[in-house]
Amino acid sequence: MAKGGRVRIKQHGPKGGGAAALNPMADLAIPPDEMIHLPPKHDPNTTHVWPMTQTFSLDYKRFTTIYPTYLDSKKSTKQGRRIAIADAVEQPFVTDISEVLQKFNIRHVIQPFKGYPRDIESRWYNPGRVLVDMDDGVPLKLGLALKFDENSDSDDEIPILDMEEDDLKVTKKQLCREIAKRLPGIASRIQRLAEDARKKEEEDEKAKEAQRKKSVRPPKRRQGKKKK
Repeated sequence: MAKGGRVRIKQHGPKGGGAAALNPMADLAIPPDEMIHLPPKHDPNTTHVWPMTQTFSLDYKRFTTIYPTYLDSKKSTKQGRRIAIADAVEQPFVTDISEVLQKFNIRHVIQPFKGYPRDIESRWYNPGRVLVDMDDGVPLKLGLALKFDENSDSDDEIPILDMEEDDLKVTKKQLCREIAKRLPGIASRIQRLAEDARKKEEEDEKAKEAQRKKSVRPPKRRQGKKKK
């Protein structure tokens, strides 16, 4: 104890203070240029309306929800697949579903960052959902309410209405089946799957090449006989 009743504190560590004196773990800190920066989280409420002219006027609260998992042949019914495997397709994206609906002029909404609660993987690898207006003449536009008159003598096949106007309804399962039926012919989907197949082929070739290099061992050097 110093004179006058004051306490003298002895300094430990490097003199002169600085970051090292304040934080003994400073030397272990990761430099900013070596830090891993995660991508920003997307807003799950992001919404794209089709047609875009109705962006501010369309009320889609009562629209029917369709997740890509409903149509995915690689998913189980427990994960959320809604149609038979024979009717389903592999890796359907919300953009594929939207393109089919646009082709038939069916009003819908895309929410690209929504995740399906029953399929956790889809939140990362295939997110999004489509909200479909089932009151937008879906049976007529998809041709579900039409048939051809087999007894007609005319050479021109003219479709006739096969349902009463009050019965022009389609279930979610029927809609999923009809969309999945038309997905294989979507041009953007064909191009995307071809690109994915090409990338996978390149990755497999690189893996085989690395395995070949690993399996080839350098020859052992022969040691000469020691002279006596």
